[in-house]
Amino acid sequence: MTALEELKLKRGAALIVVFTLGLAAVPIMLNWKSNLFAGTSLDNGGVGFVLKIVSFLFLTAIFAIPAFVIYLIKLIYCQIQISKLTP
Repeated sequence: MTALEELKLKRGAALIVVFTLGLAAVPIMLNWKSNLFAGTSLDNGGVGFVLKIVSFLFLTAIFAIPAFVIYLIKLIYCQIQISKLTP
C-alpha cells in the first residue's frame, strides 16, 4: 500500500468520525432542549434540573468535544499531506 492510499484511508476514517459527531450533536441538543424540564422538581429547588445540566456538559466536554477536535485536525492534516503527494 502506498503512502497516498494510506493517507486516503486515514482521511476517510477521520471524515466519518467528524461527520458522525457533528451530526449527532444536532438531535442530542434538540432532544435535550425539548425535555429540559422533564423529570425535574423546580418546586424543591431544581436539583434535578441542575444535575441534568451538569451531567450533560460534563459528558460532552469529556468525550465528544475532544474527539471532534482531534479528528478534525487529523482530517485537515491528511488532506494537506494528500495535496502534497498528488501531482
